Amino acid sequence: MLTLLSMFYYICLRRRSRSGTRGEALTSRRAVESGQRAVLPVSVEVEQYAKEVLDFSSHYGSENSMSYTMWNLAGVPNVYPSSGDFTQTAVCRAYGTWWEQCASAPPPFRRTPKSFHSQDYIELGFEEPVYPTAVEVFETYYPGAIVQILACSHNPFSQNPPSDVRWEVLWSGEPTKVLTPQARQFSPKIKHISFPTNLLRLEVNSSLLDYYTELDAVILRGVKERPMLALYKMPIIDISDLSDSEEELSDVGGPYRQGGDGKQQRTGNGYFDKLPYELIQLILSHLTLPDLCRLAQSCKLLHQHCCDPLQYTQLSLQPYWARLSDASLGHLQSRCTLLQRLNLSWTGNRGALTLTGFSSFMKACGLSLVCLEMSCCHFLNEACLEVISQTCPGLQELNLSSCDRLHPQAFTHISKLTRLRRLVLYRTKIEVGVLSVRGNHNQSDQLWSFISPVQIYSSSAFPWIIMSWNSNKEGLLSFQGGPVMVTHILKYASISYNVDSPFVELNNENKCRQKKKKKTMIEGYIKRRI
Repeated sequence: MLTLLSMFYYICLRRRSRSGTRGEALTSRRAVESGQRAVLPVSVEVEQYAKEVLDFSSHYGSENSMSYTMWNLAGVPNVYPSSGDFTQTAVCRAYGTWWEQCASAPPPFRRTPKSFHSQDYIELGFEEPVYPTAVEVFETYYPGAIVQILACSHNPFSQNPPSDVRWEVLWSGEPTKVLTPQARQFSPKIKHISFPTNLLRLEVNSSLLDYYTELDAVILRGVKERPMLALYKMPIIDISDLSDSEEELSDVGGPYRQGGDGKQQRTGNGYFDKLPYELIQLILSHLTLPDLCRLAQSCKLLHQHCCDPLQYTQLSLQPYWARLSDASLGHLQSRCTLLQRLNLSWTGNRGALTLTGFSSFMKACGLSLVCLEMSCCHFLNEACLEVISQTCPGLQELNLSSCDRLHPQAFTHISKLTRLRRLVLYRTKIEVGVLSVRGNHNQSDQLWSFISPVQIYSSSAFPWIIMSWNSNKEGLLSFQGGPVMVTHILKYASISYNVDSPFVELNNENKCRQKKKKKTMIEGYIKRRI
């Protein structure tokens, strides 16, 4: 019976080969002989432009304009393939290294990984979730700033709150300086991921550029069905499984200590016992935070050194924004009792950090805190600012730039930080009235002790404001993104300059200035009126 069926299939195959092509015949024959189903057609690739700009860290334009703003990245290209300086493109706030070299710039954080180059980011939402096959970025002026492209598992247009948000790096590289400022279509080779996405994040670094980089549009290409090759990936071998057992390691040569019964006992700490404590601390100070946590699991001696609070006087968690959670802060809490400078920028979004976890960490680590960087932390609310004002009495620097979801009244808690010297309020909703002083003369004196000397950077009512007072109650007020008319910034301070031309100025003392075309500088001095 089997022989007859085989002959019947063979005859059918012969007849099909006469009427069809050779490729179809071979495909049918393989399917018959192997007893498998016919191969399904490959999924059609979908091409889509960004539907919406969801979030970004900074842009050159003002909040109430479309010129040089990140919102220009949504939709089809406006400029490409043309090249040049166009207002319809997306432009970051700064370029080059001039803003890092100013005397007013804060010093960099130690332990920042060398692989972390990102200075700004843009998050884009697309219509349909797909498995990415390509990402194309239209750069129309001074390209080369993109250093990383990431994909998120969360659908930003879903009504359900995210439960497990995953970020995967599609491509990463170093900042480059392209020889020509002409437009180009940047499409790096990306890796395959295990989930569909319609949320991309571009991270940029403009430190090597001679002018502002300008982006026009972003294309996401992908398929709706998971590629078959991704299903048959070889399993990744964990090298930790190949290590020797503890008994085998105990037999390897190492230092011994003479026990009380005359027998030799193994110390288990290698030869690190012979090194001075300060020298080990100096060696470990060159490790990044993940390496320090891994090294703490090697032996008791190194665990003691890696958990020493002196190793955590400065802590930058910005490079690990995608993995930071309440549990992460809880794990670091006991090590940060001597913390002086903390960078939480870009962290905690989409439910990664909560008020409970943040409050617990600040109550344990905020007593000696001097500098707190929290730009683009959208989990911040009025309760968080109240916690900061209560747990950080010695805080001198506070960066709240791009925390655009804070209610204007939430900033009243900042007045409790009596030692504040630097306050960054770029792209916040702070209102001029919040800075006003209502009350008696003693309250005004307290305010001046609070703001003298202090630098305030604001960009909601005024796209870029720098106010810095010296001991003579006199300061400089600068603007970018006018025209605006500012009067009565404070109850006892006023300015009557009509700013018709925007400019950028970070430090008036060392003349670190960068200007756009046809932009001029206007300076006004604020004097206290008694």
